[in-house]
Amino acid sequence: MQYPTRVRPVDFGSLSERQEAVRIKMGPYGEEAQEGASAMMKTFLNYPEFARSIGRIGTRVTLTSDLPKRLAVMASLRTAWLCGCEYLWAHVREEGVAIGITDSEVRAIATGEYQDALNSIEKHVVEAVDEMHDTHYLSDEKWYRVGRLGPNAVMDVMTTYGFFVTLSAAVNSMGVEVEDGLAGWGMPRDASTTAGTDLTAPRQVPKRVFEADYALLSPQQIEQANRMGRRGKPTTSKLQKAMINYPEFLRSIAPFGKRAIDDTCLPPRVWQLAAMRTVWLCDSEYLWSQHRKACLALGVTDDDLAGVAEGPQSASLKDFDRVVVSAVDEMYHQNRISDANWNKFDQFGSEAITDLMLVYGLYVLQSCLARNFGTTLEENSIGYLPELERFRDGQQRGNRG
Repeated sequence: MQYPTRVRPVDFGSLSERQEAVRIKMGPYGEEAQEGASAMMKTFLNYPEFARSIGRIGTRVTLTSDLPKRLAVMASLRTAWLCGCEYLWAHVREEGVAIGITDSEVRAIATGEYQDALNSIEKHVVEAVDEMHDTHYLSDEKWYRVGRLGPNAVMDVMTTYGFFVTLSAAVNSMGVEVEDGLAGWGMPRDASTTAGTDLTAPRQVPKRVFEADYALLSPQQIEQANRMGRRGKPTTSKLQKAMINYPEFLRSIAPFGKRAIDDTCLPPRVWQLAAMRTVWLCDSEYLWSQHRKACLALGVTDDDLAGVAEGPQSASLKDFDRVVVSAVDEMYHQNRISDANWNKFDQFGSEAITDLMLVYGLYVLQSCLARNFGTTLEENSIGYLPELERFRDGQQRGNRG
C-alpha cells in the first residue's frame, strides 16, 4: 500500500547551504535531471545529515558488495517485501528486471515459494533474509553456504538486510510516493506473504567469529582500527574486536554509525532506551548487557528497563519513555512510525525523527552481528536479569524454541 505523504521532496531551487553540500556529495543521485535523484533521495534531503549518513553503506550494498549483483538484488527485494515497502520494492524490482530476473522469480521472492523458481545459491541467499527477519540469526547452513561467495558475503547479506530495514522505516514513515511509470507491488500482498517463514529463534548461539588478535592485524585492519579512534583500541569491546575482522564492513558503516551514535540530536536517555528496545526485540543479550551499564549511569533503573522489555503497554514506563518504546515497536512490527508518534520527537531537533530511525537500523544490524558472531558477555557484565524471562515469549517475530 502507499502510505500518506508526510514529507514532500525538496525544491532544488531553495536548498539550504547544508542541503546543497550533501546533494553535491550524492553525485548523480543528487542531480535534478530525470535520471538523477529519486523521489526518495529528494525527500531524504529534507534531513541532510540522515541523507549523508546512509551514503557509504548504500554504496556498499548496491555497488561494491561481495554478493554477485543478481543475488544482492534478490536479497534487497525480499527485505523490501518483508518490510512492506512498496517504494523500495518497485525500484529494486525494476533493477532486477534490467539484469534478467524474471517475473516468475520476482513472484517467488514475494511469496516465499522458492523451491522450483530459484537455483540453490539464490534460494540460500533469500532464505538467509527470512532467517534474519524472523530470528536475526543465520542457520549454520546459510552461514557457511553464503560465506563461500566471498570473504565479506555473509556480512553483506546482513548489511543489505539492515540497510533496507532502515530505508523501509524511513520511506514508509515519510510516505514517499512511487514515481510514475513504476509498477509498485504488481501483485496482491496479503498476510500469507508478509511474514517470514515462522522460524524458531535460538537462545544459545555458538561462537563463530572470534575477537581479532591486535598483535596480528593486517595493514588494512590497522588502518581501520586507527580510523575508529577509541573504538579501535585493544581495550574496546568484544564486538568491536570481532568486527575488525571485516574492515571493509566497518568502513562502509562508519558514517551511518557516527551519526547514529556520536552526532545524534537525541538526548542520552531517549537514545539509550531506543537502542535497548531494539536489541531486546532482536534478542541480543550481549548488546542489552552493554547498554544496561550506560543506562544505569544515566539514572535509568532496572525497573525502567523491565518496562522496556515488557513493551509499550507496560505500567513501568514513564512519560516519554513510553513514546520511545512505542515508536521502536512501530518500526519493528509495522515498518512505519504512527501519526501519534511522528511529531513527538521534533522537540529534540529537526532531524531527531531520522536519528531515531538510524538508532533503530544500526542496532538491528549490530544485533544480527552479535548473534551471528556468537559474541559472549564481557567480563563482569550481567545479561538478562531473571525477572525479564517472563517477557521473552514472542520477543522476536519467529516462534521461540
